[in-house]
Amino acid sequence: MIAGLAPGEERTFARSILAARSEGRKLQPISNTRLLSPAEAESIARAIIDIRLAAGESITGAILSEDEDLSYLTNKQIVESAPSILVEGRVSPVVIRSAGRTHLGLLISDRLFERGRREDQLASGSGAVAVIVGPEIPFHGEATLRLDNERSVIKDLTAIKTPDLGLEWAVSAPLLYPTSWERGSTVVVDLQGPTKVSFSARRL
Repeated sequence: MIAGLAPGEERTFARSILAARSEGRKLQPISNTRLLSPAEAESIARAIIDIRLAAGESITGAILSEDEDLSYLTNKQIVESAPSILVEGRVSPVVIRSAGRTHLGLLISDRLFERGRREDQLASGSGAVAVIVGPEIPFHGEATLRLDNERSVIKDLTAIKTPDLGLEWAVSAPLLYPTSWERGSTVVVDLQGPTKVSFSARRL
């Protein structure tokens, strides 16, 4: 086991993560060969963003994971439909803030690493692949969020943590445990309360 990263090695791992995502294949955990600190794992995630920026993308959003780890989204990760290539694709409802408005949305994530540690997830940007922005939520009072058989009672959407970094989009942590999203299947999210909202998306 090698401790830490050699100079420039974070970009090497970042490129391998991006290549695996584009090709739809799994990777061996980085933690199998490297003893990474959370900061070193995050440097790999930052290198992924740097590579995207060098390709002409721009940072437009931030997302908070279940463990309250912050990662960033580029303009090409705010999408209208799910990517066709996903490694163990998963989906979960999220709350998205933009310009004073609140939207219901879907966080699309993957599982690139077999039996990886938290540092492996951090290195991959906490598994966040893309976000689908859904309808605006005119919310007041209590509501029940439902995806398949999972339910969550929400008492105050304004209390849900979202990063406030002056970016166009701020995405909450997943509001329900991520559900597997197979190719060709449709997920439907219902928000039942004073205002009923239904949001569906199909993975091609």
